[in-house]
Amino acid sequence: MRLQRRATLVASYLIVLTALVIFLFPIIWLFLGSIKQPAQILEISLPNPPTLQNYVTILNSYPVARFLGNSLRVALLSTAISVLAGALAAYAFTRYRFPGSNVGLLFALGMRMLPAIAVSIPLYLLFSRVQLTNTTFGLVMAHSAIIQIPLVIWIMYGFFQDIPHELAEAGLVDGCNRLTVLYHIVFPLAAPGLAVAGVFAFLFSWNDFGLSLIMVSTPDLLTMPVALSQMNLQYGVRWDNLSAAAVMYIVPTMIMALLLQRYITRGLTAGAVKG
Repeated sequence: MRLQRRATLVASYLIVLTALVIFLFPIIWLFLGSIKQPAQILEISLPNPPTLQNYVTILNSYPVARFLGNSLRVALLSTAISVLAGALAAYAFTRYRFPGSNVGLLFALGMRMLPAIAVSIPLYLLFSRVQLTNTTFGLVMAHSAIIQIPLVIWIMYGFFQDIPHELAEAGLVDGCNRLTVLYHIVFPLAAPGLAVAGVFAFLFSWNDFGLSLIMVSTPDLLTMPVALSQMNLQYGVRWDNLSAAAVMYIVPTMIMALLLQRYITRGLTAGAVKG
């Protein structure tokens, strides 16, 4: 029995280590490419010697800071809107039964499963009529409506189902209105779910390419994924410079994931427990 447990433990560690290598290899390769000399970029070797010239070149010849700022602005604004609207919608689905509520919930799920690029052309035609294309606000609305709000609804739906109805009713009896019940009772209890929904909504907006490419064409408003794709067209294929720009793009999300991993794990665990 002890030998079997030890073999199972060794097999588990091997599986985890293999998965870790598979997931980390592209990131490590990207980072090494960002500090290599141009002549070494396609070689399977360590940088010799390592250099930061690729980062200097990118910062001096390409407005990376502006594109990162555009991505951050769109992601933060759309996340705030989608978490608020999605949480309120999810609470309504769990507390109130009205004609079409089940259909509405399935529609939200369908929107989440539908690729954003599938509705990008109709969305572009609609937004162009109301002059919301090539604007930060229009891109924020597109991300919120198509990508983030359906995701937030389905994440928060499970959390709100676990909150007893009696708590909200007790708040109403004590003199609170429905908004203050949400603010003082329901949302604090669902805080782990709100954190998880906010993190995932931010990441989906930060990494979006299809909607950002179609909705915005003004160079000053481009987000970082679109800007990275256009670097090839404007400057030629310079994998060393592209690697440096890509590292600058993924570092903020990696830092955020490391800082918030405790809250993400706690929120996902809490949402998985029923009772």
